[in-house]
Amino acid sequence: MKKLIYDLLAASILLALLIAGCKKTTTCSSIDDPATRDDCYFDKATGAVSLDTCNKIGSETVKNSCIAEIGIKKGDIEICNSISGNSKDYCIAKLAIENKNFTLCNGINKSSWSDICNKDIAIASNNIASCAKVTNIFEKDLCYTTIATSNLNAGSCFYIYNDTTHDKCITKIAVETSNENLCEETKNVVPGDICLQKIAKAKKNESICSRISYWEIKEACKAMVKSILNETIKE
Repeated sequence: MKKLIYDLLAASILLALLIAGCKKTTTCSSIDDPATRDDCYFDKATGAVSLDTCNKIGSETVKNSCIAEIGIKKGDIEICNSISGNSKDYCIAKLAIENKNFTLCNGINKSSWSDICNKDIAIASNNIASCAKVTNIFEKDLCYTTIATSNLNAGSCFYIYNDTTHDKCITKIAVETSNENLCEETKNVVPGDICLQKIAKAKKNESICSRISYWEIKEACKAMVKSILNETIKE
C-alpha cells in the first residue's frame, strides 16, 4: 500500500515538473500559427509596456493596435503619431479624453473618433458649448442631452435636433424638478401630456391633470390622482 502511495506521489511530482518545464520553454516565437503568435506578442508587449515587443508582430494592423496601447499607457502623443489609420485616431482620442484636451481631437482624421473625442471631453468638462464641435447628429444630441439632464438645465435641451430626444430631455428635467410649466415646452403633445401626468401623480394634484390635451390621458390622470388621495385618506 505504501509503495502505491509513493508511486502516485512520484508520478504527481514528475507531472508537475513536466508542466512547469513546458511553461518555461514556451515562447511566442515558437508558436507556428501567425495570428496566435501575434496575439502572444501583443499580450506580452502591452503587459510589459514594450514597443520592441510590438515590433515583433507580423500583422501591421495588430502591430499598430499594440503600439497604440503602449502610447495610451505611457501617455505619449508622439507614439500615437508614429502609427496610422484607425489605431492612430483611437490612440489620440484616448489621450485627449484622459487629459480633457480638445486640441488633441483636431489631430484625428476619422470623424467618428473625432466626435467621440469632442463629445466625451465636453461631457467630462460639463461644457455644453463644445457639443457643437460634434458632427454626427446622434452623438451631438447625446452630448447636449447628457449635460442638460445632468445640470437640470432645460435651456440646453433646445439645442437638440431630434424632436423625440428633445422631448425626453425636457420631460426628464420637468419631472425631476416638479415643474409642470416645463412640460408644455415639448414639441409633441403626447410627451407633454405624459409629463404633466407624472408630475400630477408626484404632487398628488388633480388640477395639473386639467392642463393635459388628450382626453384619455387627462381622465386617466384624474383617476390616478383620486386613487392616490383616497389611499392616503384610508391610511
